[in-house]
Amino acid sequence: MLRVNNPYIDPAEERWYHLGFGPSDEVKVMFHDVKFVCMGGKDKRMEEYAKYLHQVLNEPENSVYEEGTKDLRNLSASAGRYCMYKVGSALSVSHGMGMPSFQILLNELFKLLAYAECEDVSFIRLGTSGGLGIEPGTTVVSKQGYSSMLKPYFTQVVCGKETNYDSMCDESLRSQLLACGKRLGTKIVAGNTMSCNGFYEEQGRLDGAMCTFTPEEKMAFLRKAHDECGIVNIEMETNMFAAMCNRFRVKSASICVTILDRMNGDAAGITEAEYKRRERQPLEVVAELIKSSST
Repeated sequence: MLRVNNPYIDPAEERWYHLGFGPSDEVKVMFHDVKFVCMGGKDKRMEEYAKYLHQVLNEPENSVYEEGTKDLRNLSASAGRYCMYKVGSALSVSHGMGMPSFQILLNELFKLLAYAECEDVSFIRLGTSGGLGIEPGTTVVSKQGYSSMLKPYFTQVVCGKETNYDSMCDESLRSQLLACGKRLGTKIVAGNTMSCNGFYEEQGRLDGAMCTFTPEEKMAFLRKAHDECGIVNIEMETNMFAAMCNRFRVKSASICVTILDRMNGDAAGITEAEYKRRERQPLEVVAELIKSSST
């Protein structure tokens, strides 16, 4: 059973502000059977994913709908921060952009699912990324999240002090996702992922509003990340996400499609249709995992 490691929480005063609700008997019943938490940056992506998963799983009865309809209900609509849909034993949740937004969400999801007395829950991040030395359109299942300083751990600052936490993703969950991807014919690999606190300068992009480094410095940084650290994609969340899940003792996986190879430039140069096709790949792989786990 999931447990919150915080002696200062008073359950009688709890409210998950950014989710828009708090503890109740109804909430405990509604979330008790959750086994998968699927998370991605965009509200629209995760709303569409919820609808897609609903079809793939043949409209499971333990989904949560708007009253008197078969329309999936956004359980966090009142808070206006994230979206959250329950499809069978899976949640589809948006986490916003970057580690700070995502970390707020994880804290409240952990508390929610611990309150609901959930067991054996897998947390999966789905998204897009920039590749390093791999063919664009390849889907990456992360082994470990690296920081933008190329460190294989997440550094948490608490009360002015730094603590480093392990950022390795769960090996068994990664193996399952790789197997699902191969069954679907998806071009899929495992590798390390670098997570940055920004989209432009920290990722070594030359196309931001400001740039304080040369193209040669950019390439030296990207080559070092790839050659010395085994990093094959770059995004903005996995390093923190994996560390938080390890601290809470739940399984984590991060699966992101690569939109471009950053070794060859900073712009994707693909059509909107091709972008949408690539964006859908991780969603299909995770849906295959959930479907196979429920049969």
